Amino acid sequence: RPWTSVGGSDAVSVATMSMSGNTFDPLNATSSHINSVVREKSPREIAGEQELQINKHIDETVLLKSNSKKIEALDKAKEAGKKEQLLRKYKKAHSLPRDNDLALTFATWFNLARAYEANDMMDEAIESYNFLANQRKHPLSRRLRINMGNLYYAKLDYSSAIRQYKIALDQTEKDERLVAHKIRRNIGNAYFKSGYIRDAVKSYEDAMSCAPDFQTGFNLLVCHLALGDLDSTKADFVRIVETPFKSELFDQDSNIFLSDTLCGTQSEMDGVKKCNNLDSYTKDADYFLLNAARLVAPSIDVNDWSAGYDWVRSVLQDRHESLAVQIELEQSTRWLKRKDFKTASKMLRALEKKLGETKAIACTNLSFISFLDGDVDAAAEYAEAALDIDQYNASALVNRGNCHFINKEYESAKECYLEAMGVQGDCAQAIFNLGLTNGMLKLPEEAVRSFEKIHRITPNNPSALYQIADIHDVSDNDEDAIKWFSVLTARVPTDATILARLGYLFSQNDSESQGLHYRMESFRHWPVDLGVIVSIGTWFVTKKMFEKSIFFFQQAALIDPTEIKWGLMVANAQRRIGEHQLGFKVYENLLEKFPESIECKLLRMKISFQFSISNLDLLTNDMLILQACRAYLRAPSI
Repeated sequence: RPWTSVGGSDAVSVATMSMSGNTFDPLNATSSHINSVVREKSPREIAGEQELQINKHIDETVLLKSNSKKIEALDKAKEAGKKEQLLRKYKKAHSLPRDNDLALTFATWFNLARAYEANDMMDEAIESYNFLANQRKHPLSRRLRINMGNLYYAKLDYSSAIRQYKIALDQTEKDERLVAHKIRRNIGNAYFKSGYIRDAVKSYEDAMSCAPDFQTGFNLLVCHLALGDLDSTKADFVRIVETPFKSELFDQDSNIFLSDTLCGTQSEMDGVKKCNNLDSYTKDADYFLLNAARLVAPSIDVNDWSAGYDWVRSVLQDRHESLAVQIELEQSTRWLKRKDFKTASKMLRALEKKLGETKAIACTNLSFISFLDGDVDAAAEYAEAALDIDQYNASALVNRGNCHFINKEYESAKECYLEAMGVQGDCAQAIFNLGLTNGMLKLPEEAVRSFEKIHRITPNNPSALYQIADIHDVSDNDEDAIKWFSVLTARVPTDATILARLGYLFSQNDSESQGLHYRMESFRHWPVDLGVIVSIGTWFVTKKMFEKSIFFFQQAALIDPTEIKWGLMVANAQRRIGEHQLGFKVYENLLEKFPESIECKLLRMKISFQFSISNLDLLTNDMLILQACRAYLRAPSI
């Protein structure tokens, strides 16, 4: 008879006996053969486990990428891809249902493509996306054309990128206006990078007609500006200003593939991240508006740049007053750069009446102007006014320190500069001025540290390099002075003063050839430096190269014609090389200019006696004059 589900009164449950270690098995049903048959899994169960492993690998890939382990992430993605292929073959061999295969294949290959992207393997990523894009049964396969376009864009293959974007645009549904808008903007970016600016304009205009936003409007303005169409540029700027902050584009698309693609690769003009809330969207809008204003203002009127700023401010005034004030500040700064301090001061005094950060900036700039005008007291007052509004204003602290420096209050100036550095660690003005202050306080080591810090912040800054070299030179540290002056000459190879100082340093350290080289270079760039000219001529005399010294003493005589000694040096060099007749003529010419020079007459008489060059009357006259001079010198003083 068949087994019943109810045991006898004396039956003991198998589970109870198993727990006690005594198994009731009258038919030997727990033999190894039967047990192995029971433990075998069905093909459906095996396929399910493999699918779980694939999903686990996908999750691990995402986690590794987020931890910047890109190579390990790619390995996991490849492993998931291999297992997905094996799973498809297994299901086919066992005639298992394949309802979920399309979604799993899409997820696996998309994950692999993203891993290739993370490792900058663009061609492999495009191949993976292309495989998925051909799987037209999946509802999101058409979105992958956007990713492919972005990869071609990153490879600078703009024509292929445009082709992929257009395919994606053709496959977009009518109700996907935001997707279509962003694709059109990407097409415009690719056209712009390719140099087809008019095609870019058409794409941007289509995007703006679909759903206007600040970023696309800014790109359109740049294109019209590049084409020289000022009327369209002004119209674009007005359109950007009138764009509402809360638009349809603020409602973010929740589709992960869209956010991964359209925010993944944009042109340089599209450098702002995707907005996540209204505050960030407002900041991005201000970014594009401000940059658009900066581009438009100087371009409106070539003959009157200030008129362009006035027009931009009038457009911004109603909807974006804070940006209008910022443009006014930039306009005043531009007047400063043009050294029109009067107009700049007038604008800044008007801005000083406003509150908050604007007043602080205006006071800081007015302090700077007053300092340049020499009104140190007014500069200090404006600096204090700026610090009353914002005590962490590094520029105002520097201005206050400068006022103390001019008043020779070096300790107070040092405190201001240190405080400015505490507020802004890389404040170059504070660090440089601190070095100057330490130099005035006779603290050369601290001064050098300050200037070396400036050198690290702004490499090859000539002012910092000169200060370092000068401090070492004044401190008689010739080796370091030569080192830093050499670095400076590499940065400023035509500065005659630096070349001359380097030449003197080499000469003092027994490197006469190097010293002569740098002094000759100094003379080549600035041939009127009397000190350099005389030092070169003297060097040739000490080396008994009198013929070469003549040229430099002649140059010295041209530069300083009121000094007779340069002519005497020329005549002496002529005598040394045997050109006595030329030397005699030099003496005669000198006596015409300096008839009272006893030294010149003595030398002329000497060369006349030695070589019988002059006539007897002239010699007698010279002798009488010399005898009178000697008698005068021997006479007792009254």
